Parts: sequence; structure tokens; C-alpha cells
Amino acid sequence: MNPVPSREFLEVHPLHQHQPHCKQQCFVFTEISDIELPAEITKFGGGNEKIRCSNGGIPSYTSKKDSSSELSGERPERSRGRKILLGVGLVLLCIGMAGGIPLALQLRSSSLLEARLSFIRRLLTESPLIEGSWKPPTTTNLNSSNLFEVRQNHIGAVLWPIAVPCGAQYLDAVQLALEGIDKAKRITAASDLMHIVESADEMEQTHIRGEVAVLMGISGGHALGTSLAVLRSIYLLGARFVAITSLECTTPWAAAAIRRRDHLIEENVTNSFNEFGEKMLLEMNRLGMLVEISQLSESAMLAVLQSAKAPVLLTNATPLSICNSTSIASIPDHVLSLLPENGGVVLLNLERCGDRTLSVREAINAINYVRKVSGVDHIGLGGAPKSYALLLAELARDRVWGNAAIKKLVGGNVMRILREIETLKSRLPLYEEWIPHESIESNSYCRYPES
Repeated sequence: MNPVPSREFLEVHPLHQHQPHCKQQCFVFTEISDIELPAEITKFGGGNEKIRCSNGGIPSYTSKKDSSSELSGERPERSRGRKILLGVGLVLLCIGMAGGIPLALQLRSSSLLEARLSFIRRLLTESPLIEGSWKPPTTTNLNSSNLFEVRQNHIGAVLWPIAVPCGAQYLDAVQLALEGIDKAKRITAASDLMHIVESADEMEQTHIRGEVAVLMGISGGHALGTSLAVLRSIYLLGARFVAITSLECTTPWAAAAIRRRDHLIEENVTNSFNEFGEKMLLEMNRLGMLVEISQLSESAMLAVLQSAKAPVLLTNATPLSICNSTSIASIPDHVLSLLPENGGVVLLNLERCGDRTLSVREAINAINYVRKVSGVDHIGLGGAPKSYALLLAELARDRVWGNAAIKKLVGGNVMRILREIETLKSRLPLYEEWIPHESIESNSYCRYPES
């Protein structure tokens, strides 16, 4: 028979009532020290208290203060009441950590990749991931590889650029653009997966139905035939964005970025962005069309950012200081720093730099770099190494990328500028001007002489 310990022995050697094997029954992913608790919970205890779990998973409360000194300074009734309050508060704490604290907060400290991937997949069902550099099919049918890419990457919306060869300028560029619009409509009409949309609200509704929203546009201002009337007609056909130039395809009113030293430039074309180009820009703003500027020359980009009445878009881009490549648009830092003033968004293609495939860590570093230069409200995605889900799951480990920030990154910022542009629709004056004849007179331009 074991002897009963004396009162003096208990005061020197208190019995331990808590067992170590119940750790983490109150919280699944995150250590308690990583959580900033709300005031309603932390007010029950000071900074010296610790939380432990008993055998049944109910949290107990211990204090670093000496228990004998505490009992000597308080009445038994007051001490008992305080313990009850502390017990109730800690029960509420466990309940809050189990369901009330956002899942993203739990996942940041978690090393469980599958748990983070599950969180990202759920987030992408709430907010559509807008792909800024999707490659349309070359045939009149969506083949299995196109559909697999969309499903595998959890893409909720794509920008569909109608590409026209630069050599068609002054020839049949407008006809090719019209045929491209017709082709996009026939392809999407034959598929249950994709649906052409013309507004931010339609994009959201399409995503809710489980379909992929398609925002159609023109890839290169040479397809407009230097005509405001053609611009308005293409808008009526459903195009909602225009890339002012494609790479190395300068028009009489806007200078494109030139990456090759042997590239020939016509004598009468602009070296930046001229007066007629500004009228084209303002007409796009009046119609409610996104203006894409990533392939403009640096001076032309700066001119557009200064003249635009609505936020601009840069697609298939990367910071010049991180990657200088001819396959994507390399944007200087001082241009990126002007986006907050304009309200525009850059969609980063982080899949590769030239012939080299980027790692997930390199992609995350590039995202954080652009966030530092431009801000979280002016960045989106247009390509990722391996998959978007993996990239976002790793990004979610960083505390600065909470639920709201990730939703902005995947598509919320593009939705924002779409809505801002829609509010400006028809609030600017209508322009009816033609491009000056001297700007195109030296070209073999197929146009009937004006009377």
C-alpha cells in the first residue's frame, strides 16, 4: 500500500495532472503560437499562460505563477469563478480554431502539400482563375489536349486573342480578323465547356455554371485597318480587348517593341504613339474595351499610360529585371511602378524564361517582386510552372498571401478593371476621324480613294 503524500510534500512537489500524448487534438494544422487570437479570447488570460489538452481533448489551463501565492491572495469563491471563466474561454478557443479561423491561416504553417492543394482547389471554385496567355486551338475543334489543359489547371476563364499575321497589314488583315472571330464563335458553340462572355458579370455566371468563360479580343492593332469604324464593328461582334500592337508589328499610329536588330522600320511610321493612336485609345475606352499594351515600345507604353482614361492590361509578361526574353513581353520596372496610378494589371507568364523552364520557387520570387513594385491590386497570372494549383499552394505558405490576396491574383484584379471599364462606357465623346493620308501614302494600302 502506497503511503499518502504529506501536505508539505505536495507543496514542494505538485502532482502533474496533464498528459503529453493529447497534443494537437484542439488544432489540426497550425501551432497555437502561430495564431493571433482575437481579443474576446485572449482577454481571459495574460501573456504568461499556456494552453494544454487533457486526455479527453478539453483544454486545461496552467499558470506560471506559484499556486500557493495565488490562493493566499484571493478568496476561494473568486478563484473558483475565475477558473470556470477560463475553462469556458478555452473551450471556445478550441472550437474557434477548429472551425472559425480561416483555413488559409491554418495552412500557412502546414507542411502537408495535399492539404494546401485541397484548399487552393476549393478557392478556385469560388473565384475564376483567368488565364492571360492561353493558346487557342489551331483547328475548328477543341481537341483533347486543349480541354485537358483547362481542366488540369483549374482555369475558369481565358483571354482568346484573335491573331492576324503582321504581313497582312495594308492587305487583308481586317478580313482575317473577322474570320478569326467567326472561328472562335463556331468552336465555342460546338463545345459544352467554353462560353464566350462580354462582361464581368457574365464571366462570373459562366464560372458558377462550371463552364470556362472566353473573353475574345484582337491581337494587334494592324487588324483594325487604321479605322475607328472597324474598331466599333469588331466590338459589336463580341471582341472585348485589343492588343494595340503585336510583337515587332508597328502600325502607322503605334510603335511596337522591336527585339531584332535587323528589323526594318518604315520611314513614315510613328516611333511612339501619335495623335491618331490617342484617338484609337480613347475610342476603346469609350466602348468599354480592355487595352493591352505589353508589346508596345517603351516610349509608347509610357504614352498610353499617360493618356488612357481606363486601366490597361499587360499579358504574357515578365519583369525585365528578372527575365529578358523574346518569347514573352519583358516589362521595365519603371513601367510596372506606374500601374497603381493607372489602375492596370500585369498578367505574369512564369512558365519559362526563354528556353529555360522556371522552378516554382523562381516563379514565387517573381510574383513577390512584382507585388513589391506594383502592388497586390495590379498583378495576375498568365502561365505557371507545372500547374497553377501547385504554384498557388506553395505561395499560400507565405503569410502575406491570404485568401483575399490570392483571389486578387488569380482573377479578381482582372474582374475589377473589367468593371471599371464598363462604368466608363459611353461617357467619353465619339471620335469620327480618319487617319491622315500622309501616314499611309507610301504603303501599298488597298483602300478606295475617298471623295
